Amino acid sequence: MVDTIIKNGLIYTMNKKRRIIEDGSIAIQEGKILETGKTDKIESKYDAKNIIDATDKAVLPGFVNVHTHLPSIFVRGVYGVIREGLYQVLFPVKEYLKPEHCYKLGLASCIEALSTGSTTIQETYNYMDYFAKAVKETGIRADLGEQIAEADYQAIKDGVYKYLPEQAEEMLKRATYLKRRWDGEACGRVSVSWAPLAPDMCTPWIYEEVLRQHKPGEKISTHVEQSMREVEQVKKLYGKTSVVHLKDMGVLGPDLIGAHCIYNTEKDLHLMQEAGASILHCPRPFLLGGTTAPLPKWMKMDIKTGLGTDNVFHNMWETMRSAIYGARIREKLGESKSPSYYEVLELATIRGAKVLGMDEKIGSLEPDKKADIQLIDLKKPNILPTADITSSLVLYGEAVNVDTVIVDGVILKQNHEMANFDMVQILDDAQEITTSIWDALFDDRPELRKLVKD
Repeated sequence: MVDTIIKNGLIYTMNKKRRIIEDGSIAIQEGKILETGKTDKIESKYDAKNIIDATDKAVLPGFVNVHTHLPSIFVRGVYGVIREGLYQVLFPVKEYLKPEHCYKLGLASCIEALSTGSTTIQETYNYMDYFAKAVKETGIRADLGEQIAEADYQAIKDGVYKYLPEQAEEMLKRATYLKRRWDGEACGRVSVSWAPLAPDMCTPWIYEEVLRQHKPGEKISTHVEQSMREVEQVKKLYGKTSVVHLKDMGVLGPDLIGAHCIYNTEKDLHLMQEAGASILHCPRPFLLGGTTAPLPKWMKMDIKTGLGTDNVFHNMWETMRSAIYGARIREKLGESKSPSYYEVLELATIRGAKVLGMDEKIGSLEPDKKADIQLIDLKKPNILPTADITSSLVLYGEAVNVDTVIVDGVILKQNHEMANFDMVQILDDAQEITTSIWDALFDDRPELRKLVKD
C-alpha cells in the first residue's frame, strides 16, 4: 500500500519527452514518486492510504523559484515607487533589519511562495540562520545563501562605494556557520550555497575566500551586471566587465548561478556559455523599471536559465507572464524567437531545477523524484473556456487556481487552504515589523517619505 495516489488529473510530467497524461495518476511513497501513468493502470497496481481526486485539475511539478530575497517583502509600497530602488531603498534599509525579523518575515513569505505553487526556492539574503527556521517550519524546499557584501549599504545610496572589510568578514562568518548548521537539515529539504552579493559590492578577496571554502557542486550565487552602476564600478576598478572579472578570479564555471545578467555583452554571454554557468532570470522587477532581458538569445545559446521572483512579490505565475512579455519585446526588436508557452513552464520547473543542480530529484514528475507537486484548479473562469490548456495556464493562471501543494510527499495546501498556519498572526507580525522598519527609516530620511507619498 502506497501513501498517496493523485488520480484523474491532467499530468504535466515535464520529462524529456514532454509527456502530458490525460486522466493520469501518480503514486507516492515515502516522499517520492513511485510511478506515473494512466489512472486505470495506477489504480490496478496500488492501493493507497490517501486518495487525492484531481478531476478538472492540472498536475504540475512545484515551481522552482531560482532567485529570491523573501524577507524583503517588507519593502512593498516603497520599492517600485521610488526609482533607483535597489541603491536608494533595498540596500540602505538593511541597516534597520534585525535578525529576528527574518524569521517572522520568512514565515509570511514562505507561505506566499508555497500558496502560489513554488515548492523550491533559491534564497539569498542576510540572517539566513533565522530564515532557515521558517523554511523548516513551513515545509518548503530551499537552497540558502548568506549574502556577503563589503560595500557600505548606506554610502551606496549616494553613489559612493566605501568598502568595509570588517562588514564582509562578519557576513563570511555567518555564511560559514549557515553551511555547517543547516546544509542537509529538515530531512534534506535545506541545502546551502555561497552568495557573494555582486562584483561591485565585493572586492576580489571575498570571492577568493568563497572559492577556498567552496566544494564542487555547491552553487555560487552572485548578481551579475544587474545595473549600469555595477557595470561602471567594475569597469572603473578592474577595467573589464563583471563576467570577465569573474572569469579572471576563477569564479566563472558550472557552479556559478548569475542573477539578472541584464547588461551582458556578447563576449560575456559566450564566456558564460563556454563555462557552463547559469542565469537566474527575474523579469518582473526589471519590466517594472522599463528594462527587458535577452531571454530569447540565452535560450538560443542554450545557456541554462531559470525563473525567479527576486524581491517583494513571490508569485511565479506573474513571473512566467513577465518572461513572455519581455521576450516578445526583444523578439520585436529583432532578437531570437520568444519561447513557447510550454518552454516557459519548463523555465519555471525542470529548467530551474537544472540551474540549481537539483534536476535529479525535482522539477519533473518522474519515478524516484521527490513528490513536490501542485494541483491547479482548471474549473475557474480565468482558465475555462479555452482551446488550449497549456497557454491558458501560463497566460491566465493565478494563485487562486492553486488547489493543492505537496512537498516531499507532505500536503501543505489542500482545497485552496494552507495547512496548520495561523495566517492572521503571521501577517500581523509581518506588518508590525514592516511598520517599525519604515517608521525608523523615514525618521532618518524624511525625503524618502515624501517620495513615497507623492
